[in-house]
Amino acid sequence: MSPTPTPIKLDPALPPWEQQPGETPKKYGQFITYRDLGRARTLPRAAELLQRHPVTVRKASAEFRWLERAEAYDRHLDKLYEATWLEERRKAAEADARILGAAIGKVAQRLPSLNAQEMSAGDVIRLMDVAMRHRRALFGDPTETIVVTSEAASPLAGKLEEFAGLPVDQRNARLAELAATVTRRVRAVEGANDDDEEAYPAGQGSGGDGEGTGGE
Repeated sequence: MSPTPTPIKLDPALPPWEQQPGETPKKYGQFITYRDLGRARTLPRAAELLQRHPVTVRKASAEFRWLERAEAYDRHLDKLYEATWLEERRKAAEADARILGAAIGKVAQRLPSLNAQEMSAGDVIRLMDVAMRHRRALFGDPTETIVVTSEAASPLAGKLEEFAGLPVDQRNARLAELAATVTRRVRAVEGANDDDEEAYPAGQGSGGDGEGTGGE
């Protein structure tokens, strides 16, 4: 019986799955055949593909450290896969943020023209629910912080019922405040300076010396 071959020393400057010093192209090709069988690889299967005796393949595997090098290759592929999907998720998040910003901008434009007298309590609850959900999505608040419901046990529901009982002019004023708040948040998401003039609903003054917001 021939002695067990001494395993080669891997070059630390090279990835383990690359061709190593002292490994001929033919031997490296045999390793690649084994390596590329994937995680279900076996030496008998490699011997079958290489048309070599299983004992010969086993000796080559021991000498050139096939198992160790193949496992290193698997870990390398795992990292590549993870990095690829992290990048895809980042791109998807950026695209979603742009879509969400555009949608909130449209909502902010629409809010000043809403007529509170024509809105039911359910309409107001749904409006506030959407606004709160978007705020949490943009600013990272826990989704459990605010629960919008029509049940009397909900503090927010109580405030909404109170809102629904306000006179029309006061409800319109509250909606105008909500529109201004959403507009400011949209400007913040889009990178506007906090010191810039705030956006006010149409027909509302700034409360200062000017007559409203200036154009950018």
